[in-house]
Amino acid sequence: MRHINKLILPFFALAILIGCQPSGNSSAPTPEPEQPSPAPVVEKVEAGTKNHEVEIKSSEGTSSKTPKPAYIAVTPIQLRIPSINVDAPIEPQGLMENGEMEVPDDGETIGWYEPGTKPGGMGNAVLVGHVDDYTGPAIFFNLKKLEVGDEILVDGENGETLTFVVKDKQAYPYDQAPIREIFGPSNNNRLNLITCTGLYNRSTQNHEERLVVYTELKES
Repeated sequence: MRHINKLILPFFALAILIGCQPSGNSSAPTPEPEQPSPAPVVEKVEAGTKNHEVEIKSSEGTSSKTPKPAYIAVTPIQLRIPSINVDAPIEPQGLMENGEMEVPDDGETIGWYEPGTKPGGMGNAVLVGHVDDYTGPAIFFNLKKLEVGDEILVDGENGETLTFVVKDKQAYPYDQAPIREIFGPSNNNRLNLITCTGLYNRSTQNHEERLVVYTELKES
């Protein structure tokens, strides 16, 4: 699958048109307390690039502010999928001049669509890998074996580790993949893994289908 730029990019090339969300979550509004508190304690936690705080009422009727569980958007450097023995470095990829997504040159590296969402951020983060190359199976050769409930680990550049859980997997004709569902905005913290699948057409140097594994961030 050395020609992945020709294989999966009929829909990668359109990703820039749908307005991928930036990293981090939007600021959450702070509800007004029903009864005033003389000196509520406010704590802030960092979630991506924004601070989140939420106010709750105690059983006595007084209010206090406690941190909302935060999801941290990370710059990914390593992907680990224990169930299929994947442990591979991640490299950021952008867009080429022709609008196609850049992809790793080798079959053992994962590409992250950097102009889109960071893993852990609200929206659809996207990782892509080769299913095979000129020497044989590549890093995502066994991606099709993933099942709902399998865990995917993403390590960040600052030592963070995020766990995602497989929710679904779908194979699409190479020119009919749902762009918005894969790359577009979402109210959830998603990570989508993409590779080629199906029969290989030697005349077009193209696999007939694209496999997409949909995952969501596991709540801690």
